Amino acid sequence: MRESTEKVILSEMLIDEQGWVSGTQLATKLKLSRVAVWNHMEKLRAQGFEFESRRSLGYRIKTKPQHLNAGLIQLSLKAKHRKFSFDILDEIDSTNDEVSRQLASGRTAPFALFARRQTKGRGRFGRTWYSTSETNIYVSFGFRPMLTPDRMQTFTLWMGVNICDLIAKVTQTSPQIKWPNDLVFQGKKAGGILTEARVDADQIRDLVFGLGINVNKPSTGWPSDIANRAVSLGEVAAVAVDFNRLATALSERILESYAAFCDGTHLATFADLWNCYDMLRGKKVTLIEADRQIMGMVLGIDDHGALLLRDSGGKTQRFRAGEVTIKKD
Repeated sequence: MRESTEKVILSEMLIDEQGWVSGTQLATKLKLSRVAVWNHMEKLRAQGFEFESRRSLGYRIKTKPQHLNAGLIQLSLKAKHRKFSFDILDEIDSTNDEVSRQLASGRTAPFALFARRQTKGRGRFGRTWYSTSETNIYVSFGFRPMLTPDRMQTFTLWMGVNICDLIAKVTQTSPQIKWPNDLVFQGKKAGGILTEARVDADQIRDLVFGLGINVNKPSTGWPSDIANRAVSLGEVAAVAVDFNRLATALSERILESYAAFCDGTHLATFADLWNCYDMLRGKKVTLIEADRQIMGMVLGIDDHGALLLRDSGGKTQRFRAGEVTIKKD
């Protein structure tokens, strides 16, 4: 498929962002007039790009869009991921639901759907996930792993801790993972994961991996009901986070982590990675499971991803699900 003219222009400029690309060079490559090249650059300006121009030097990118841009993400992906299929939607009910629908209709996996807003975003236990701010990332990935359900027990944990590790490196911050699926900074939530699957003949046929991350604080502030427990990466890093750089890095890490999980190579690093970012290890907590409340100290997780909790009687119990709160001294 022939690349769009705007994508070719971006590609030429992204080869060396500190360098210049002459208008003549662009016109020759595109087989267009200088005026036609200018008109295509106007389309890029409408997407949020700003260009600097100098006589005898040409053009270079001065400012990139502060919102998700498909062309910029695709061109920024590593060569081995350039054919990765993804879409950016202005609004959808739920990226997880839409990915499920597209998997059911036969779309080739893997693929991803990003949304600028969700009208029915949700987290664990069907809870509403604040999804109306364009300063956050809402994305779901569609996979067809064809693995047995027992192989998937640690999938969410493995993917979550990889996202935690990626964010630590991209933003130079110190996130933690709260079992089983929350990204936190000093107790405040910056992101959450929702994994959903369809089992077909004892195999996971369709797998949806959903992720919501608070990237930069909304201009109007957080809603009052979550203001004391939500935080964005930008707030922690004390600098606005580049949306497209983060979306690109997340896509690559998720694809690579998924591949490592499927071929089993994740086992060599999973425990060390989890222990590096585990928020709960050594903490006194209360765990709610159905109608039970159990208090104890977290010892970590076992090989199947279950939370290990030493109760007041000294007995170690294992939990595959539950709501955990840290006891305050």
